[in-house]
Amino acid sequence: MNAKVSVIIPFYNVKEYFRECVDSVLDQTLPEVEAVLVDDGSDDGSEKIADEYAKDFPGRVKVIHKENGGASSARNAGIDVAEGEYVYFLDSDDRLKKHALQFLYNEASAEDLDILLFNAEVFTTDPELFDDVEAHKDEFIREKCSERVTSGRESLRKFYENMTEEYPSPVWTRLYRREFLNKCGVRYPIGVIHEDEDFGFFTYYYAERIKEVGEVLLDRRLRRDSVMYTRHLIDSARGYANAYLKVISLAEEEGTGPEDREMLIKHGERHIFYSLLLYLRSGEEERKECRPVFDTYLPKAIEYKSYYCEKVRRALSFYAGELPESEVSLPELLHLCYI
Repeated sequence: MNAKVSVIIPFYNVKEYFRECVDSVLDQTLPEVEAVLVDDGSDDGSEKIADEYAKDFPGRVKVIHKENGGASSARNAGIDVAEGEYVYFLDSDDRLKKHALQFLYNEASAEDLDILLFNAEVFTTDPELFDDVEAHKDEFIREKCSERVTSGRESLRKFYENMTEEYPSPVWTRLYRREFLNKCGVRYPIGVIHEDEDFGFFTYYYAERIKEVGEVLLDRRLRRDSVMYTRHLIDSARGYANAYLKVISLAEEEGTGPEDREMLIKHGERHIFYSLLLYLRSGEEERKECRPVFDTYLPKAIEYKSYYCEKVRRALSFYAGELPESEVSLPELLHLCYI
């Protein structure tokens, strides 16, 4: 089979949800789909389920077994063996709408796109998270999709001129042309969370042909043992430090033009905003633990705070000991600071 889309699914101990996820790929209306199942050291039986799929669907399912190294290393391993014209990264507890890949492939191939962005909606089977579904119901729905082809840099510049929506960071709302991924050479950073902030941004930045559509094509599961609910402040700090310092390093390169430089600095504000938002919501012990990590990049952010909104500037002043915490307030999302 000549695969049109390779779906890379890293997984670690997700037996409860795994079949629903993989079945959503194999049941697509687009038949030329390969599923690349990357076992990141599972020991709950999900690794055996993956082998069953490979046996039952030869030529359509590939399985990689590796030592536990995190989602980034698993996704990178999947890229290395993917053969499809396009690549999609699916989390192992989520599921695709039945027509998703047919729609995405037709759209991307017709426009010769490097990246095609789409929308997702959240769901849960956990009664204790029903309120969270309501709270997050519109988080991955972009209302203002231009549906025109542009370059990633042009799209980012326009985005940061307006700042009326949240930057679409999740890679599970994107279809990638595999040739583009190999050409630009961007890969997931190893050993940190918030890896989408790195991979997602730099692939977006280097893309020559990118497009957004408004279709909702993914069901995003909320569950209590996911990274979203179990992350620690220090882990987030390390992830945001990685992303921020790489973005600012690119902004400071000699060949970066003034428009791109300003856009890159503005993009870096999101890493500072979410770092400080989590810091403000943490207790004293967590704050003390993570300050050495924050100190590797927040002083650099202070250099550029004139580019940031007032609320982020005030939060940086609090971190620097110049304002009391009572005089600092941050909303849930960065773009709300601008509306």
